[in-house]
Amino acid sequence: MEKPIEDATRTEANPSDLNRDIALMVKEISKIGPRVPEIARRIGRHKETVRYWYKKLEEHNFAINCIVNHEALGLRRIIIKVKFGDAYADYIKPLMFAMNELCYVVGYAKTLPDDLYVVDASVPEARVEEYLAFIEELRGKGVFTEAEPYVFDWFRNVPMRADYYDFELGRWNYDMSEMKGGDEVEPPLSSPQKLDRIDVLLVKELFVDARREVQDIQRSIREQDGVDINYKTLCWHLKEHVEGRGLLKGYRTNWMGTHYDQKSGRAGQRQHAYVGAELFVRGPSLEEKGRLMRMMGRFPVVWSEAVGKDYHVQMAIPSEMIMEGLEYIHETMEPVRNKSTFYLMDQMNAAGFTFSYKLYNEEARAWDFDRSELMAKFEALELQIKSM
Repeated sequence: MEKPIEDATRTEANPSDLNRDIALMVKEISKIGPRVPEIARRIGRHKETVRYWYKKLEEHNFAINCIVNHEALGLRRIIIKVKFGDAYADYIKPLMFAMNELCYVVGYAKTLPDDLYVVDASVPEARVEEYLAFIEELRGKGVFTEAEPYVFDWFRNVPMRADYYDFELGRWNYDMSEMKGGDEVEPPLSSPQKLDRIDVLLVKELFVDARREVQDIQRSIREQDGVDINYKTLCWHLKEHVEGRGLLKGYRTNWMGTHYDQKSGRAGQRQHAYVGAELFVRGPSLEEKGRLMRMMGRFPVVWSEAVGKDYHVQMAIPSEMIMEGLEYIHETMEPVRNKSTFYLMDQMNAAGFTFSYKLYNEEARAWDFDRSELMAKFEALELQIKSM
């Protein structure tokens, strides 16, 4: 028989493990989102008990975001290591924000101690080569003095490894020597799906904050995008298109504490709690790639992973565990050291965005990318930024 909610917390009389229970809930959230009644049904617990656990997440300001299936949206991840020209050094932040609106940039971060930036973009699958030519054209214009692109077959944000987090104390609790191995099998690639504007707006809203009810999402779309969509229509699209066509890869409990600003369309994060790090491996063999995926699959604080001909992983190492984390990364890199580059990231010079949903053309049912038109807009943007 289900225990009353007041007995859900661990006490001497009730030795139930609250961390274990919350971790179980987080695993279910990663599959279906924060649907408390359905999670309670799946795990055989009272919904008020599960709601109590869920409030523990809220106490830590853990948002819930969908994991976007970029490939199903017809987008492909490109990550570019760039160095900005001297004329642009003082305008990097507004330039990156504008490039999210204009040309599919979804995030950037400055590396330490190098004076390089890592720029992430989710680009229309059919326009990858044109996009690379556009980046090279920007390099020719002096926006970048260096531009080294990596093109990946698939990208994913990694669900929270809740078994290794202490929700009562609000900190990670793991021993790398005891970590279980991860999965080294690449997931099957998703084919681009048929989309419409409602699907794209829904995925965007779930990426921003998946904790909201459909009515709240409906209101946000109306206020932020000026589109008034019938409630029943939204529910149908959510079930039949967004979920039915696999436009999501699941949900992530946002343990880094990043928060999203609806008005600016960008994410901020808590400073100093984590040390950001990124590892690039150029052209690993199949065996080397499998080992990299297996090793990073053991590391609880991996934030994202991208795999193709090359390999990329982004991590957020708890500040108090930085030495252990660096030792593990050193071990991971050892067999591919001559193919690898590793950076610590300056979180004061970093931001993340939604995918560039405004570039979806409803009439054409395709993502816009006109290189000549884009370059004209970019030249106007340059003048605008430099006049700031």
